[in-house]
Amino acid sequence: MFLSLRTLLRVIGFRHARTLGSWLGDLQFWFGWRERQRLQREIAQVLGRPSHDPSVRALLLQAYRVNNGAVMEVMAMFDQRQDESTLAARCELGGLEHLRAAMSQGRGAIVLATHMGNASLAMVRLAQEGWPVSLLYRKARMMSTGFFQTGLEHYGIQAILANGGIRAYGQMLAALKQGRVLFLMMDQGLRKAEDGVTQRFLGKDVPMPAGPAQLARVSRSPVLPMVAVGAEPVWRFEIQPQLTIGQGTLEADVDFLTRLTEAQVLQHPELWSWHHRRWRKFPMAATD
Repeated sequence: MFLSLRTLLRVIGFRHARTLGSWLGDLQFWFGWRERQRLQREIAQVLGRPSHDPSVRALLLQAYRVNNGAVMEVMAMFDQRQDESTLAARCELGGLEHLRAAMSQGRGAIVLATHMGNASLAMVRLAQEGWPVSLLYRKARMMSTGFFQTGLEHYGIQAILANGGIRAYGQMLAALKQGRVLFLMMDQGLRKAEDGVTQRFLGKDVPMPAGPAQLARVSRSPVLPMVAVGAEPVWRFEIQPQLTIGQGTLEADVDFLTRLTEAQVLQHPELWSWHHRRWRKFPMAATD
């Protein structure tokens, strides 16, 4: 499947990758009806709406389109280096004044994003504008070996493989000490409960990664959320002001970041990847 999609994307080009992904999102929505119906019920519960509310169905369809479109763009973008002006025209990134203020402290900066649209494009934009960017990524099952590593290097981004364990942690610390912008995500549960801190996240008890909070505590680097605020006609992201963490326990910091991430998703639920396996695989938590 990966090789077929990559070949197709090379034929149609980056400019049409998102349209292809949107069509695939429609197909996944309509043919995966059992999963779609379950997700609709769960989202309705999270949002406090009736289980058959038509707005929930519309929201989920949009989420399929937005995020499948983002996946196709990422594949095209990292498979072959794209023209700088083409990428710049597809993404608006605000809040750079917050990033400049954080970087002036001399300890790098942790940018905490979510799986809402093509957030990787925002990091590519930063790298193209001369910011030293490092990105933590997980090896995807469908991608060929080295796909992300090589693709990120096309744009001068340091790629750090999360599957590397303690080695990845050391690379992240080193990147921050070198004054780099480190791009992380923490809005999807981990495979094993013992690898994270269990939190109530969007109605489910999910093992959330403690890495971002632990990294910020050890490095004393500023943490800035980056939120998606729009998908049409171009991706729109905002870097928000620096957070205050590290004044309590690690568990309290993880809870704080989880609540913040949850609020970002609920602000624009149509942009979040509800159908990503690391949220949908967990059952809804029992209500108190």
